[in-house]
Amino acid sequence: MAPALILGCGMSPPVAVGTDLIYAALTKTGALWIYTRRGRVHWRIVLLMLAGSVPATLAASAALWLVRGDNIVIYHIVDVSLGGALCLSSVAIAFGEPIRSLTSTRAGKGPRFDAISNWVCCHRTVLVVILGVVVGLLVPLSSVGTGAIGVAALMLLFPSISPSEIVGTDIAYGLFLAATAGLGHLLLRNIDFGALSSLLIGMVPGVYVGGLFAGSLSETVLRPIISLALLGAAVKLFGF
Repeated sequence: MAPALILGCGMSPPVAVGTDLIYAALTKTGALWIYTRRGRVHWRIVLLMLAGSVPATLAASAALWLVRGDNIVIYHIVDVSLGGALCLSSVAIAFGEPIRSLTSTRAGKGPRFDAISNWVCCHRTVLVVILGVVVGLLVPLSSVGTGAIGVAALMLLFPSISPSEIVGTDIAYGLFLAATAGLGHLLLRNIDFGALSSLLIGMVPGVYVGGLFAGSLSETVLRPIISLALLGAAVKLFGF
């Protein structure tokens, strides 16, 4: 959403990020309700990630506040952060299926894989908090971090959890993180409420039409298309 608002609508990067964060928080609410009802949210993981993310998000928001008078610096920070986050998302989407296959079973992987898996298992709590810190820094600067990046990382850390539970957990985490980061941008007046209203109005028919076509395109077709689109947006933001 943020690169579409920047490259397609000519919106300034900070306002695009802030608007996208509020939009994400509002749209994830309905999805969280569904996943919670189905028992597909691991709240312990959500709390561990938030333990790392909330301080990091507040620190990033404070940094934006300190340079709020210098638009050139803010634009550069947001552009670089958004471009980097889009590159990571592109890689995560492109290799999401291999990651899922890699972590789904240990059979035939060898002793080195077992050693790495055992190490991850022993340090999982710390790694989840560190993941929260990294994503917590990215989100207020780019509005990207949960979604593809969060899901790929959680698949590596928790191979025994089903994909639907990973998604539900990431949605819950993303909602609270987007709301926290969005509040910071609200205080910085980086929200375009007119654009936000239009996005929310367009979301209703968009969800309906998207639902009609859900499953009609193979994941093997959609995955590289989305990955290349994100990579192209990142290259454009970097100014190449």
